[in-house]
Amino acid sequence: MDFAAVFSKRRGMNTGRLEKLCNSFGVSSAEHGAARILRESYEPLCDEIKADRLGSLFAIKKSKNPRAQTFMIASPLDEVGLMISEVKKEGTLSFIPLEHLACSSLLHQRVRILTREDTCIDGVIGMDKKSLEDSCEVKNADDLFITCGLSGEELKELVHPGDLVGFAGDYSEKDGIIMSKALFPRVLNEVTLELLERVKDTEFDFHLAVGCIAQSVIGFRGTKTATYVIRPDAAIALTAFDTAKHKIGVGDGVILGYYDRQMLPAQSLLHDFAEKTETKPYFGITGNDGSFIHKTLKGTPAVSAGIAMDHMGSANEICRAGDVDALTESLAAYLKTIDSEKIAGFGLGDK
Repeated sequence: MDFAAVFSKRRGMNTGRLEKLCNSFGVSSAEHGAARILRESYEPLCDEIKADRLGSLFAIKKSKNPRAQTFMIASPLDEVGLMISEVKKEGTLSFIPLEHLACSSLLHQRVRILTREDTCIDGVIGMDKKSLEDSCEVKNADDLFITCGLSGEELKELVHPGDLVGFAGDYSEKDGIIMSKALFPRVLNEVTLELLERVKDTEFDFHLAVGCIAQSVIGFRGTKTATYVIRPDAAIALTAFDTAKHKIGVGDGVILGYYDRQMLPAQSLLHDFAEKTETKPYFGITGNDGSFIHKTLKGTPAVSAGIAMDHMGSANEICRAGDVDALTESLAAYLKTIDSEKIAGFGLGDK
């Protein structure tokens, strides 16, 4: 694909909608805030909405072909977060991380606590004065706590163990650089919407399922349930690739996963996508939704594709709008090159 041509006729992503998505609360198992925005946007772009019982959400474009295969494009729905483990009498909240977060990046970050009344309370992550005097190093979450400017008694009325906590931060977009909390996965959710808008009036001879998987970033819990509901014949898992861990950088365009410790992609699908799309290969260890999509049901031919992102897992993730546009355009163009016969051919053995 000619990236210069893509950028010269760039429609531009819906940054207002992306900002709304980024500012929504969507920590694992409480993704309903982000899901509401997505459902409202999906409904006019598809024939049917399908969901699993964990909250995964997919827009379905149905084919008139009686033997239509199903092609799935999936992004994560949940964002990284914390869980309250104890409300202390001195007015502090102990917590545990829900996923692999660098504890050193948490100190002094603003957070938002989702209460059982579905309201949010703002707080800040701190560290006790003695620990700060002895060492500024944060070794684990036990060194940290959350304060909200409330007394212990006030907090006990509002916050309970098990309440979920997400980052709170400002969305910023300037000169094509986007910064926000929860940019992974929100920018990929926006890609699913942009993609559906581009193919809304296209008739495919296969069923197209485009959507988001709940409880993905916390152990890929929803990946299996979503795959059972959609029952795809082939899939592309959308993901972000961490620049701190791999030889990639923001501005590299579309990244295509060739290998990770949890998945060997379907070679025929990988080669077909790579031949028709300008990509940069990824070889690493970090898995994604494709790691479980490909070994669910009878086995689902799958590849992973996405963009590079800085500061992943932090309150201030960074990506380039040009990379996002390139991914959306590449997916839209690729869908127009495949049909049910080709999708069936991506798999081996029993059909």
